[in-house]
Amino acid sequence: MERHNSCINTRAVIDFVQTHDAERVAPLLDSVKPLFPEVQNLKSFLSDSNNWVSTEVLLLLYNQVKLLFSNENIVYDIGFESVAKHRLGYIQRVLFFQYRHPERMIKRVQGLNDKFNRNKDVEVKIHEKGNAVIRLKWRRDIPLSNDFCLFNQGIYSAIPVIWGNPPARLEESRCYFRGDDYCEYHLTWQRPPSIRNALKRFLKPWQLAKVSITELERDKALLKEKYAEVHHLNIQLNAQLDRLIGLQQVGTAILSILDRHELMESILTQLVKVSSLDRAAIFLMDDNQSALYLAHVEGLSGDDLAAVKDYIVPLEKQSNIIARVARTGVPELVDDVNNYPINSANHLLQKLEPKGFIVYPLIAREEVIGVLVGDQVAGDRISLTDEKEFLSIYSNQIAIAISNVKLYHQLEESEKKYRQLVENAHDGIWVVDESGIISFANERLSAMLGYIDMVGKNIIDMVLPEKQADLTEVLKRNKHGEVVQKEFQLIHQDGKPVFAIVSSVPITEKGRYKGSFATVTDITEKKELEDRILHQQKMDSIGTMASGIAHDFNNILTMILESGSLMKEQLAPDSKLNRYLDIIETSGLRAADIVRQLMAFSKNTEANSQQVFFLNRIINETLNLLESSLGKEVVLGLDLAPDLPAVKGNITQMQQVLVNLCLNARDAMPDGGRLSISTALVDLESEENRWYRQVIPGSHCYLRLRVHDTGTGIAEDVLDRIFDPFFTTKPVGKGAGLGLAMVYAIVKNCGGYIFVKSKKGRGTSFDLIFPATTDDVRLEKADPPRSSLGGTETVLVADDEELIRDLGTEILTLFGYQVISAENGQEALDIYNEQHSEINLVILDLIMPGLNGAETLNRMREINPGVKAIICSGYSGNGGLMKKMGDFPPPLVTKPFRIAELVSTVRQVLDNDIAERKVP
Repeated sequence: MERHNSCINTRAVIDFVQTHDAERVAPLLDSVKPLFPEVQNLKSFLSDSNNWVSTEVLLLLYNQVKLLFSNENIVYDIGFESVAKHRLGYIQRVLFFQYRHPERMIKRVQGLNDKFNRNKDVEVKIHEKGNAVIRLKWRRDIPLSNDFCLFNQGIYSAIPVIWGNPPARLEESRCYFRGDDYCEYHLTWQRPPSIRNALKRFLKPWQLAKVSITELERDKALLKEKYAEVHHLNIQLNAQLDRLIGLQQVGTAILSILDRHELMESILTQLVKVSSLDRAAIFLMDDNQSALYLAHVEGLSGDDLAAVKDYIVPLEKQSNIIARVARTGVPELVDDVNNYPINSANHLLQKLEPKGFIVYPLIAREEVIGVLVGDQVAGDRISLTDEKEFLSIYSNQIAIAISNVKLYHQLEESEKKYRQLVENAHDGIWVVDESGIISFANERLSAMLGYIDMVGKNIIDMVLPEKQADLTEVLKRNKHGEVVQKEFQLIHQDGKPVFAIVSSVPITEKGRYKGSFATVTDITEKKELEDRILHQQKMDSIGTMASGIAHDFNNILTMILESGSLMKEQLAPDSKLNRYLDIIETSGLRAADIVRQLMAFSKNTEANSQQVFFLNRIINETLNLLESSLGKEVVLGLDLAPDLPAVKGNITQMQQVLVNLCLNARDAMPDGGRLSISTALVDLESEENRWYRQVIPGSHCYLRLRVHDTGTGIAEDVLDRIFDPFFTTKPVGKGAGLGLAMVYAIVKNCGGYIFVKSKKGRGTSFDLIFPATTDDVRLEKADPPRSSLGGTETVLVADDEELIRDLGTEILTLFGYQVISAENGQEALDIYNEQHSEINLVILDLIMPGLNGAETLNRMREINPGVKAIICSGYSGNGGLMKKMGDFPPPLVTKPFRIAELVSTVRQVLDNDIAERKVP
């Protein structure tokens, strides 16, 4: 609170009460005592004109004195007597000798006012001797009352009394406290006759001098006492200032020194310097919290230092004061060792001989971490008790400093450990501020996106433009406190896509969003694997569909080819119709070839048997046939690894694979180029073959066939579709779109894998990976020739297709056989049950409604275990049904078949010349 009034004003009130009723001084001072909680002698303080107080103090004193004397105008009397009764002391005598008479003093009343008050401005106008006008302009920002007006009226009325004249006559024409802008007083006073006035002037100084001598003698003793008090306070102040400097330096050490040894040396040196201690030491708890060891000591050297440097204090030692303070947390201070009950046999006390000492606990976070020990050697030092409070504060600062250093090093170690974890994390990590600017990115993220330093970049720029709004939304949701996980396609520095799952969490500080922390999991390889799996599933589905289509086509082609063959058998060799029948047969065979490709495309195909062969041999044989088809513009290069193990598959289909890939390569190089074919063993552990390991199990031996061209390459947007059936980028009439689809199916049927690398304008590489086999390489045996295919035996033919059933009957009848037909399995079973003794052979379609061919044959075997049978089928997925007919199923004739194939098989079965084969 601002102080506007010198205590000469409060002294006037106190002196007035002291004069009129001294017993009322105490209650008067009680009214303002709450405003001065730190002042011990309030009366002395308020009587010293050098002190200043707020207006609130005067208001309280004025109100209290009015209550004590029951007089509302008593403040006027206080102001009057403060002048008339000579209560201004030296000030009044100065006024007497300096101004000589009232007129001169009143003229300078503004200057006097400023020395003792800051609550108003004073204007004075003297019209003539003995007559003046005084205006008091009060400050409006200071709370005042009418008592201030009365106090000043009393003072101005008593001014002439200083020179022994009668009081002035005062009339108030305006009053600030009654609504006017200022208070205005009209003063008139009497001037005594000149002789009388001269006499008073002569006698008055002698009177004042006598009073002054008495006051000077009294003040001399007072000044001597005050000087001694001030000198003692100055010593205390300097000591306290040194201690404060010491505390400040400890605070500086806490902030600037991070080495514990250096810290303790600094703070103990400062403690000895600013306190009455001659030596000081710090004991710290060991890691087991069972003992205290000497961490640092200041003030000892030589033998004394050697005696204490290895000093250990067990915490449970009851007689040791250091251990006791550490256990209890209560400080102990001894001013005089000789008069204190302590273990005098302690060898350290005997060695160091302290006069007094302190033992203070070092407490940080409510835990004792050590003990501060200090002692006095000289006996003339100030009492340690006088420094008790300072030593307590200093020990607290030491504890905080040591604890902070320990925490700093723990934090540093923790930060180092977690930084290593973050930097070595498998996932990328970024930290962005509220604007999306990267403030931290670990090495994994930088490597993932191909940057050396990502700090300072905007994370939004790291995703595809069409996905930037999504990442902005993620950060916006973080800002609202949400944890968000979302898949993004990030951009590598070289422009290639990087698929990643981003898990982003908000970073807050005091409840305010400061940015986001995200882990970034690279799923690019996983996405590629998923795409391959989906593609394989799609191809499997298409293969299943192709098998069904092949079955229907084969039935149709069987009817076309058999009808054509029957017509040729019945026409003369020179008939003109033979030419058209040849066209029908050729077209049917071409259609059958396409169906066989569809059957090969099916993953369950059994259209052709598998053999064991050497891949290099097949490549050389196929290229001999292809050489002329490739053209002179294509340069062929071979790099075939020697001594490769064999593979298992269908030789014809493998040749077809190679033909399709080579012809596609030729078409991709219309202006010529290089076609490279190589084989090698595959090392799945090598970095070169890293992408194989995602798909291929590593516990088998594999071979690689690579076909590479330097052609136009495959556009990225169609690369995923090249194995789709009927998909082609060639002009109409130049390709059916089955070539690569068949390649894919054949490779899968061999248990292999296919990989493609291509870049527009840089050519294409096909890597075909086949599992090696340890089976022996064998050549297929040719069917033995037959001179006669006809016969007279009875044959039961069962097929749900009426036309196929009728054509089969006509063919067999044409060759002399007796034929019985049935339209389904159940009818065939019923006929066989009645006539099995007369039926020599059963021909069954494999796929029929109701009882299929396998079920029908098994039921017939219950009737006659030695039944002879042939199975016909136009369906590629026969494996499961064939196995249902036991380990040795009957021969299979695949639709569409020619007449000679069917009749030859019938004859062989009837003659028992076909050995039953075991289903693999």
